[in-house]
Amino acid sequence: MDIDIIRTLHTIFAGMWLINLISDSVLKGYIFKNKDKSGEKKLIHLYLTFSNLFGMVGALGILITGITLVSLYYPYYSFFQMNGNHWLTAKQILMVALLIILGVFIIPTAKKVRFSIGNDLENHEGLSDTGYKNLHKLFKLNMVINIIVLINFLFAITHRLFGK
Repeated sequence: MDIDIIRTLHTIFAGMWLINLISDSVLKGYIFKNKDKSGEKKLIHLYLTFSNLFGMVGALGILITGITLVSLYYPYYSFFQMNGNHWLTAKQILMVALLIILGVFIIPTAKKVRFSIGNDLENHEGLSDTGYKNLHKLFKLNMVINIIVLINFLFAITHRLFGK
């Protein structure tokens, strides 16, 4: 596969993550405004669906294209090499942390939130206290992920300014 295609895909997947960062705060705002109102469950469902779709596709896409770029096209960068290219090593470490947070904390918490909203999104009954606790935990975890994504993005766009 052509390097330009891989780099373009890598950029598109990074863009998906940045869109998720922006939409996360917008959707959370709507959820807070509609607490205990008729559309609350639909908004939570939309939040879960959107963050899951863009988060999973973005994470998997960044992971695959990043590994491909380093392995096939930029082997001089290497993986987790601390004696050079500190920006890339930091990005790789943050990516591992991000994947751990996703697998260990976010996915199980999102499943609990999805269970608490139930299948009947038309039901106007609010979430239980446990449901709200899990939802707020998910909000905080997604904020951590978004911060990691933003830091990784900043490493990617600024590393040329500070040398290789």
